[in-house]
Amino acid sequence: MKPRYRLNIQPKYPPHQPLAGDWAGVEKGTGYEFWGLRKYLPGDSYRHIDWKARARSGELYVREFLRDSAYTLMLLVDVSDSMGYGRKLSLAQDIAASLAYSALQNSNPCGLLLFTDRVIDYLAPSAAPRQYQRLLGMLQKSRPVHCRETRLQPAIDHLTALVPSCLGVILSDFHGQLGSLNSLHSVAARDRSPAHEMLALHLLEQVEWQLPNLSGQVTIQDLETGEDLTLDLAQQQRYQVAVRRWRQHRVRQLAAAGIDSTAIIADQDNVQEKINALFARRLAARV
Repeated sequence: MKPRYRLNIQPKYPPHQPLAGDWAGVEKGTGYEFWGLRKYLPGDSYRHIDWKARARSGELYVREFLRDSAYTLMLLVDVSDSMGYGRKLSLAQDIAASLAYSALQNSNPCGLLLFTDRVIDYLAPSAAPRQYQRLLGMLQKSRPVHCRETRLQPAIDHLTALVPSCLGVILSDFHGQLGSLNSLHSVAARDRSPAHEMLALHLLEQVEWQLPNLSGQVTIQDLETGEDLTLDLAQQQRYQVAVRRWRQHRVRQLAAAGIDSTAIIADQDNVQEKINALFARRLAARV
């Protein structure tokens, strides 16, 4: 099955994987990205001698490079009740399948984790030939699961316990609790190249992003708690401001834990462009 979107995955940080791949890792070895210079030692290849440094210093120096490595892609997909509204879960399935195809096509291991307020299912990362079919089957069988409130923290804890390093993509409407995300924040704070590099895609229906221009009162239901709320559409301007502020707060919470994010609106034609732009923007900000 061909993916719906053509996605260009670009890690911001060097991967920690020992596997050979197309990306410069964090260890020195055979590769193309320059690491630094050191003094020549007996047995070093003459091909690596930096003759400009020799001319400046009068001593022999050799160039060292970062070892080429592969990244591990982990997809964390929210399958809570609220994701069953509209086509959010279908959109998450399409995006996850497209990301997996892009990673596996270039021999990068890929895995999948489904979560609500707990971990629902887990597929360990692999670059095996049949991994895409396994992952696709798990996605296609996924259905909204009832829970009182979506929680991201158990999924993050499960991931960091089982996968030593990865590029993780969270696909959710982020209507629930994020938790403290302390484990990710502490890693990002002490290391310019965190072992678990994460980004988030906020998947929303158009009506969740902006109310239609209507009047009167409507009753809406929280799909996870079952609570009914009456919304006075005459106050929709105030509602839009409150929702926008809440979304901005959620983005800041994720950013504080080192998680870059962007909003994806269902039924819009710019899904592929927005995801590729997020990867490109993160890579351009690499320090």
